[in-house]
Amino acid sequence: MKAPLPRASLRDVLRGRAPLVGARFNEVLPRGYLSPVEARWLLGLPYGDLAAEEARYLQGRTPATDFGVMLRTSVARALAPPESAQPEVRPFIVSARVDNLTLEQAVEQLFTQGQGGRAKLVSIVHPHALNLAARDVALARALAEADMVLPDGIGIRVGAALLGVAMRHNLNGTDLLPLLCKHAPARGWPVVLVGAAPGVAEACAENLRRAHPGLELPIVSHGFLTAAGSRALAESISRLGPCLVLVGMGSPRQELWAREYLSGAAQAVILTVGGLFDFYSGRIQRAPIAWRELGLEWMYRLLQEPRRMAVRYLLGNPLFLLRILWQKLR
Repeated sequence: MKAPLPRASLRDVLRGRAPLVGARFNEVLPRGYLSPVEARWLLGLPYGDLAAEEARYLQGRTPATDFGVMLRTSVARALAPPESAQPEVRPFIVSARVDNLTLEQAVEQLFTQGQGGRAKLVSIVHPHALNLAARDVALARALAEADMVLPDGIGIRVGAALLGVAMRHNLNGTDLLPLLCKHAPARGWPVVLVGAAPGVAEACAENLRRAHPGLELPIVSHGFLTAAGSRALAESISRLGPCLVLVGMGSPRQELWAREYLSGAAQAVILTVGGLFDFYSGRIQRAPIAWRELGLEWMYRLLQEPRRMAVRYLLGNPLFLLRILWQKLR
């Protein structure tokens, strides 16, 4: 992913020689002091064609939309790591070491098989998962022994910045999935979906097939499996050869289940994805991009399911930050 182009100077903006909001990723369009997608870049969310999105925005820009860009960029700058922060390769954050990768590095690693005759186990973690691992020995062990642990969410980014670490990209499953579905057919890898309530993974699979012609989804299963059903599923996955298995059961169950039943699928890469299937099945709507650019996707989820999410966010987020501060002081 290319870094943004140098911004136009404020002097040129004040003299009318450059727009306040213009292009910083599109080399053809007029350079601006701010980009309409700059907040996304600052928050480690460089997904999609940023140059094309700049072009679409600039075709219909208004003073009101430019004000929105200024607001979101200001918030994103406040949430971004300070210049003194270092991009440590695998920082320890609260309860686990987290891989600090770019989007491109993560995708490449997710299509690289494990070693030692066992599956490659990859976990995506958010503050809630790290809070759980701080008091759940089994989950902490699963994360410590995972081949990769990927950061999800603004909380990880802010927490790392408080520890002096600049996280590269926000590697959340919702943004990663389209890229994985794009790369899988080209590499000849089928994708397996395991998790969520009955019918949810199936609806997710249908939507993915429509969006990504050529994508193979040979195994789709809900997440309420018996021990015998889990073993049978693991055997079916082992017979696929190289494949990407997405496990969405929520933490800590998904990490422990994948470790127990899928470690023996030697050519598989196992990625735990939490509630991803709920979003791609259409059961739950994702936060609009403006909320994400303000670092408020968690609040949108809280408003959708306040009873279910209140403890996770209203208590869990402050607890996570307290644990960050305690780690910093030790």
